Amino acid sequence: MESPNNYESVSDSPEATRLYLAAQANDEAVVKAILASPAARRDQLNVIETTKGWTPLFVACAKGFAPTVRLLIGAEADQGLVDFAGWTAKEHAVFRGHLKVGKLLATPELREHGGPATRLQPRARRPVDYRRQSRSSQIFVYLGPSHTRSHLEPVELDVHSLGSVTDVSDKTSFSVTIKAQNTSDNSSYTIQLPILENMVNKPVSFSTDDPEKVTLIFELHRSTCTSDTSVEVIGTGIALLQSLRQGLAPNRESLIRHYTVPMLHNGLMTRIGAVTFSVLVITPFQFEGPLPKISPGFWKGGESYPVVGHRGSGANSTVRTNLQVGENTFQSFLTAINRGACGVEFDVQLTKDYYPVIYHDFLVKETGGDVPVHGLTLDQFEHCSRSQAPRSDLSSSGEQRYLERNYPDEKRRPKPRSYSDNKYDDYRSQDLMQRIKYTEEGLLGNFRGNLRGCSIQEPSTILEQLLTELPESIAFDLEIKYPMLWEAEDRNMEFFAIELNFYVDTILAMVFRHCGDRNITLSSFSPEVCIALACKQQSFPILLISKAGSVPVSDVRAGSLQGAIEFATAWDLAGIVLLSDPFVMCPRLLTYTKDSGLVVSSYGHLNNDPECALVNSSPRFQETMLMRVHNMQIQVKAHLDAIITDKAHLISQTLAKANR
Repeated sequence: MESPNNYESVSDSPEATRLYLAAQANDEAVVKAILASPAARRDQLNVIETTKGWTPLFVACAKGFAPTVRLLIGAEADQGLVDFAGWTAKEHAVFRGHLKVGKLLATPELREHGGPATRLQPRARRPVDYRRQSRSSQIFVYLGPSHTRSHLEPVELDVHSLGSVTDVSDKTSFSVTIKAQNTSDNSSYTIQLPILENMVNKPVSFSTDDPEKVTLIFELHRSTCTSDTSVEVIGTGIALLQSLRQGLAPNRESLIRHYTVPMLHNGLMTRIGAVTFSVLVITPFQFEGPLPKISPGFWKGGESYPVVGHRGSGANSTVRTNLQVGENTFQSFLTAINRGACGVEFDVQLTKDYYPVIYHDFLVKETGGDVPVHGLTLDQFEHCSRSQAPRSDLSSSGEQRYLERNYPDEKRRPKPRSYSDNKYDDYRSQDLMQRIKYTEEGLLGNFRGNLRGCSIQEPSTILEQLLTELPESIAFDLEIKYPMLWEAEDRNMEFFAIELNFYVDTILAMVFRHCGDRNITLSSFSPEVCIALACKQQSFPILLISKAGSVPVSDVRAGSLQGAIEFATAWDLAGIVLLSDPFVMCPRLLTYTKDSGLVVSSYGHLNNDPECALVNSSPRFQETMLMRVHNMQIQVKAHLDAIITDKAHLISQTLAKANR
């Protein structure tokens, strides 16, 4: 399949029909009116415009206009057409993260001319980037906010103020030059206005030994298209990096990474506009000790197809009918390996006193309140787990004093009594569930995660324990959990967290110290964490995790398969971990992603279904399934590199049978 990026700007074709233009604008009233006419429907419904080969259904799917798509489907628009790049309308919708629109469409019979028109060339691996070699800090700046829920423009010019201080005509153009003082070089970057593309994956960068002393300078240039072209600096905006980070406690930072500074006229010092920019500072990771050997990634090194246990033996859920071991616990990881997984995936966060612990949710609901992990010390965090233990395992104060007096050596003390429940244990479990009921997660009905009464509750786990006590043969997919701004908004969390560099460095130090010869992969939903990992180390491959559009997000890098591919290739990551839905809905998108030169793994509830797992993982099964619905002569060669699942035993057995 050809890349759709060449056709990303949806411009009106000279031969576009009225129905096409109405679908492009999501004008339901006009679409209904046109479709109400049998003649207009016949003449316009499946007409292909000449630029991209799109019909009205294509443009509505590409833009994610579900109401318009429903109208066109109801009018029996042809869902089996392919455009000039070989893509179907459904593939365009799913690729761009419009999964709800994709689910409205049938999977068409792919006609012989609708196969991959050309294969993408394998991505040439760039030599190691200077960012990974430099021992200096890196400052990445781009115009505009990465947070798409913000309505701020990258550059806002006050036309009235500009007109009073300088000549402005239809022959006048503007640009912004970004400079930085107290950096290692004198680089400057000029960006023409208006900005026609999102710069989030194309930041300008500066190197420095002391980010606190750096000053960012934004110069507004005016040029006139005359025979004697001249460029004039008419305004300047200045930002001190040190001042942007004030107002929070040490090792804390705001999740809001965009800032706005006024643009002042150079002569009159009057405000002529404003510039909004986003900044990310990455400091070098300093580790005193031998560097770990380079890990191949959890998708390599095994004899069988890589099946990875999600949070160990599976994420806890009230909808699962099987017996569940508490997720993200030591026993859960051992269970996953014993049930056929080659590796385990787990979530790492930092406590208030900076210990890496294993926990999925940002808010610890066991507290009975909405307390973030970074708001609890390690002792407080572990107590949330210990307090759920059966009463028979908790010695009374009298018993405790007796044991301490008569058995000073803990190893010689009598074994604790059995873990059997009593009425008091049942009451405590019910009391905990009632308190959780009124937390942010509880109000959403998310009763999950190593809770007594919902699963076989186990003691909480810390990262050091996993690294030192689990056999080195077990591969790790170590997900670094770090909140993004849209997640904090949706969960009613505070808009601050532990400072990103300190957060990542603390986890990396623990991994470097205890990794041994273990095969470790680092992953994260946070693009900023992935950038930090890419700049700080080369020992472990990095994967961006994406929900692929299944939930609304405010970061273009995290909202679709397209965004994930563009981000991973821009920052030279090893690959992506994607929600499995897009690949099950449109298997050819898996081929496209693999042809982009990326490692591809998937997760999600569909990976617990053996048939969906086979669609995702087995090229032979993909080919069989496709041949059932069309006679296209095509070999589906690419397949998923690894599958992350809650049912390691079922999926590993299914894949083993398929391979036989």
